[in-house]
Amino acid sequence: MKQLLACIILTSMAATASAGTGEGVVRSIWASPTSPYLMFDFTTPMRGTHRCNRSGRFSIDLRGIGGRASFETLLMAKSGKLVVSVQGLGTCNIHDAENVKIIEVQ
Repeated sequence: MKQLLACIILTSMAATASAGTGEGVVRSIWASPTSPYLMFDFTTPMRGTHRCNRSGRFSIDLRGIGGRASFETLLMAKSGKLVVSVQGLGTCNIHDAENVKIIEVQ
């Protein structure tokens, strides 16, 4: 019985800790002059969301190592109306948007 309970708890924790994913054409890009985060969403709903992502957006930290390259990739995809796939980190910023791990333009 204890093993079954432990298995249920571990399974539920793994399910809630999963990172979000999304794919589609970039709909909107948000930026603030008082924040280092750039947020965006797609014209299609996210495929999966992390529990902290209450805004339905993904986030790029422009201070990060690949922040500027990710931002430029996102702008190129938006201007060309290209399909973008995103995998989240499973963490969110102060704006309740999930931080991006990988951006892929198709």
